[in-house]
Amino acid sequence: MKPSTLIAITLMSTFVLTGCQSKKKDKQPEAQQVAVQDNTIPDIKMNDINGNETSVKVEVAKNKITILDFWASWCGPCVQEAPSVVALYNDYHAKGLGIIGISLDKDEASWKQAVDKLDMKWTHLSDLQGWDNAAAQLFNVNSIPHTVVVDEQGTILVQGLRGDDLRQFIAEKLD
Repeated sequence: MKPSTLIAITLMSTFVLTGCQSKKKDKQPEAQQVAVQDNTIPDIKMNDINGNETSVKVEVAKNKITILDFWASWCGPCVQEAPSVVALYNDYHAKGLGIIGISLDKDEASWKQAVDKLDMKWTHLSDLQGWDNAAAQLFNVNSIPHTVVVDEQGTILVQGLRGDDLRQFIAEKLD
């Protein structure tokens, strides 16, 4: 294998494993830290993909377990991870799994096109503020894809799981 090919593979592997990262290192406001530190999410309201204001707490209450999936259409690792998230949803939705996609997109058309193309059939929210997304700020998300798994009361069960680790966690809770 050529050294240039090996370097390209190494760089791509690092990108896929680490995700897309924000260049900002802002600290979240103290009031928001308290809401998350007590291990329960606050009631976040944001527009869904059709422009309707949606309450995260109301959506979370509809399911036994809900994954808050922070992602963006421009994030290569997010797009690469999407088929496994779709498969997870298809396998466990009937058993009580919900997903709320929270997009860090700024471009509404790109966001909508990606949701359709990737066949992500769950609730999607965004304020179209990119890294300044209110929910991303609340959870101090500085790298995507990023997940927060909550129960029906909004109690945070785990954060940051992806791929097989996420599937195993969901299987343990819903099988």
